Amino acid sequence: MPELKPVFSTLDARDKLLEAALSAFAEHGFHGATVRDISRRAGVSQGLITHHFGDKERLWNLLGDRVSEDFLDYMTPVIETGAVDARAIPALLSAYMAYWRSHPLALRLQIWRVLGAPEAERRARVERLNRQIVPIFIQAQKAGFVRADISAGQAMITTGALIQYRLHSELEMANALSITVSPMPDDEEFLRYVWSLIAVGA
Repeated sequence: MPELKPVFSTLDARDKLLEAALSAFAEHGFHGATVRDISRRAGVSQGLITHHFGDKERLWNLLGDRVSEDFLDYMTPVIETGAVDARAIPALLSAYMAYWRSHPLALRLQIWRVLGAPEAERRARVERLNRQIVPIFIQAQKAGFVRADISAGQAMITTGALIQYRLHSELEMANALSITVSPMPDDEEFLRYVWSLIAVGA
């Protein structure tokens, strides 16, 4: 089932090519994926990829833009709620986890972005997303919901990193918890824990 929202016409198959690229890049990263493999997955010639997207780096950049667009579309109802109240950050964290859990290939692509890929796309994505999300944490901090002894940016990074760790390292987490004979928390319980780390009075 496709993870990306279609934006191109079905006549030129660019959405199909981007889904194939997402699959290949998620599996092998930027450096390991090849245009040949992407074209094979899409069932098209390599020349069609070159025609539509140019080289592999341009395809990676466009795919990164698409994943970021899909992420922001998914998060928009939570981001644009208006005034920040006591439920704003927990709702944001819940939506953040739900997006990545429902988009496993995008999550793998995200990990490859961090491990090593063209820096320009990574930098543009980080700056764009941080401009959208950090101000919500700033507002929540000013409203007295997020601890004042850490920066709003640090609060965002801490919660986001823990959620991503939960999603891509569940085996490691389950093993660590088994040593203390602790059950694996479900998503809701885990999110309450993450929120407690930055919440005022938690």
